[in-house]
Amino acid sequence: LSQPWMQLPFQSGEIWSYTGGPHSGWDAGTPFAAIDFAPPGEALGCVVVDYWVRAVADGLVLRTGEGVVILDLDMDGNEGSGWVILYMHIENRDRVSAGNIVKAGDALGHPSCEGGLSSGTHVHLARKFNGEWISADGTVPFNLDGWISAGSGEEYVGRLSRGGVVVTAYEGNSPTSLIQR
Repeated sequence: LSQPWMQLPFQSGEIWSYTGGPHSGWDAGTPFAAIDFAPPGEALGCVVVDYWVRAVADGLVLRTGEGVVILDLDMDGNEGSGWVILYMHIENRDRVSAGNIVKAGDALGHPSCEGGLSSGTHVHLARKFNGEWISADGTVPFNLDGWISAGSGEEYVGRLSRGGVVVTAYEGNSPTSLIQR
């Protein structure tokens, strides 16, 4: 199994924070399939921002609602087959509609605290293959623009590395958690 090419979920040139290393993809007890990114800015907590969460790859938007956007990369309309990306905490304002075909980099919506539990505005990103959660730091780690995810086994603790550069997950603002495309 190998992950198809994916890019970071924000606009080139923007500097976001890597705020959550590998953690549960959907609910307690699910594999550590997710990682989190927060938009630029000093504000902490649940704040409204105008930054956009972007598609990590080309795909079909299968469904949306309550903070969720589901992107089907093989565009067969079946969430149980092929690669599927879950975006969580996507604000209702300007959120892409189900049925849209998007290209990598297209705007999907604004990061928020909508849907699920959240203590701050961010996007929660997770992957499934053939209906099964894929660990963010397992045998097929998340690879976003060449940034490779690694965890410690402890929820939310992790790093992204590329070409000798390491970005460490930190819930808040820290120079060591800043990342850009």
